[in-house]
Amino acid sequence: MVPSHSSTGAVLFLCAMAAGAILLLTGLTPTSPAREGVRLPQRNPSYVTQAGLRDGRKSPGQGGEAVPVTSEPPFQRLQDFLGAAETSANRALDKGHLFIQLYGGLQSLSDRTVVEDVDPQYSVVKLTNGTITFLNAEPQDVTGHGRAVVRLAEALEKREVPLLYVQAPQKLQEDDSRLPVGVTDYGNEYADQLLGVLEEHGVATLDLRQVLADTGRDWSSFFFRTYHHWTPEAAFTAHQALAEVLEADYGFTIPLENTDPDAFSRTRLSDWFLGSQGKRVGSLYAGVDDIEIWRPHFATSFTYSIPIYDMERTGPFDESLLFPERIEEKDFFNGNPYTLYAGGDYPMARIYNLLEPDLPRVMLLRDSYACVLTPFLALDCGELITIDLRYFNDDLLTYVDWLEPDLVIVMYTAGSAALDELFDFFPSDTALPQYALDPPAAEKPALDEP
Repeated sequence: MVPSHSSTGAVLFLCAMAAGAILLLTGLTPTSPAREGVRLPQRNPSYVTQAGLRDGRKSPGQGGEAVPVTSEPPFQRLQDFLGAAETSANRALDKGHLFIQLYGGLQSLSDRTVVEDVDPQYSVVKLTNGTITFLNAEPQDVTGHGRAVVRLAEALEKREVPLLYVQAPQKLQEDDSRLPVGVTDYGNEYADQLLGVLEEHGVATLDLRQVLADTGRDWSSFFFRTYHHWTPEAAFTAHQALAEVLEADYGFTIPLENTDPDAFSRTRLSDWFLGSQGKRVGSLYAGVDDIEIWRPHFATSFTYSIPIYDMERTGPFDESLLFPERIEEKDFFNGNPYTLYAGGDYPMARIYNLLEPDLPRVMLLRDSYACVLTPFLALDCGELITIDLRYFNDDLLTYVDWLEPDLVIVMYTAGSAALDELFDFFPSDTALPQYALDPPAAEKPALDEP
């Protein structure tokens, strides 16, 4: 007896359902047993070498505090499991990212300009020139963040350390005509509010949005097509402007080669990666990105130390401050070639200029826009200390007192002006704000001696 087409279809459907169930269950199965005890900061062994602080001193913290881990009651574990089931199922069923690619391709064919995400902050908007972006979709009052910077400047002034606030740009320009009709972004409004507070209180600022606009170039050329960050070329242009301010206002002496683009080689990797926005909708929706590798022709030598991860890299610019392992292979969904520059976002890192150790010591409070700027800025410093307050859990002023920088730079992108955690300069602050600004000497934490 020959089976009917309907019977064959039913069998195939049941087989597909069974295969999907098996794939789903294996995708949801824990890859390692749960343990009680402590969880220490995670380290990637492929990037870790024996390390410490080169001056021989222990930092006031940053050794990595153990986080207690306790088992949950069975009912709570069930709730947690069900809460994560949808995400785990999607991940298990789309390990090859075929669904994302097909979905993005369909959105492109239908000329859809807004691809909504379950989390609205990750909804993707296609601009009129084909590039894509996230939105700062809600108006917010961020003047409180401006006042936090003012308070930090006042606290530093008592320590005779100047502060410079640098406003990094965002992918969308002010009054950007590339946005679809009816779509509004408020990121530049956040930045304008913050800068207004700083200017009112006499805090020094540098607005890199104006620096890039004054070049007369197409704004899109400064940003990746599928990523929310600026390109190495844009960061180098910003470095040129920042170097001028450091020389004119803070007495730095910066060699001409540090800001001369002809003193660097530039290698382009074409169609090499998919940015954070592109990963949400796949490469068929807006294409992929190139990335350039900038390397100085002149002699350099640095040690890049990331104490919490026991990582230290020593060598010339392209071996210590660049991470070539991040671009060894093309991997659109799992790779991030942007972290070729400075490695990524770390709680605290220290870069020592071994050829120019007597240049000024700078502390940079940063977000992810600083990744690609950091290697260029390190050329101008005897030591560059970077701190990302999203991951840094120690007392900032204790570090200022310990490291004694010649200058503190705060550099955030426009959208970051709305992030509370980046302005939490005084985490121990209470109802006595002056105490947090300048605690009595007897109650300051003791610092290790050299």
